[in-house]
Amino acid sequence: MLSGKEFVAQIKEENAALFAESRANVRRFFASNPSKESMVEHFRGRMVNEAQNMKAISAEVAAAPASMSVTELELLTKQAQDEAKHFRMVKEVLEHISGESVDVEALFAAEAAAPQAKGASLLEKYEASEDVAARAAYQLVAEGRAEAVWQEMAECVSDEYIASRYAAIAKDEGFHANIGGWKLAELAEGAADLQERIFAMVAQMRADLAEISKQNTAIAVY
Repeated sequence: MLSGKEFVAQIKEENAALFAESRANVRRFFASNPSKESMVEHFRGRMVNEAQNMKAISAEVAAAPASMSVTELELLTKQAQDEAKHFRMVKEVLEHISGESVDVEALFAAEAAAPQAKGASLLEKYEASEDVAARAAYQLVAEGRAEAVWQEMAECVSDEYIASRYAAIAKDEGFHANIGGWKLAELAEGAADLQERIFAMVAQMRADLAEISKQNTAIAVY
């Protein structure tokens, strides 16, 4: 059985291929010179994804048991605030791309009518709001992938206004992944059954995220 830290280190090592594939998909998306309409649609989905993350983490903070450590509560509260900030920043990027104010309610309605593939959908699939280990695994894998994706977008975009915001989001996503790694190492210490369960879960999670990556970097045809 691995120590908690060794367990997390192995998951991180096995994440590398997914992160590299996701970055390559981002490069292909931007190299295709997507239209303004494609960009707006693409980042509409990313804006809604950030809102979903914000709501999920905020709900966990609100429902936190008295036994949750102050450290963990502070970290989750910080993540919820970060997700709200990302929601705002992506909205601002949409306005920058479109050149006009966006109707957030209308964008949410459009996304509900034609939903795009989103990492946040895995929160419900893996019951992360009820399973602390699943939430930590989601943070480590999905938020870690998000860091790679946002950083790649920052490097692909020549517009400094957009690139600076994507780089800031990437940094926060890396912090969120570290929260998951910290919690997962704590939970996995001396817990062979949990390690086996989470190894199987993250393997499926990576497959889900690889499919999401392919879908949400496809080029819309107008």
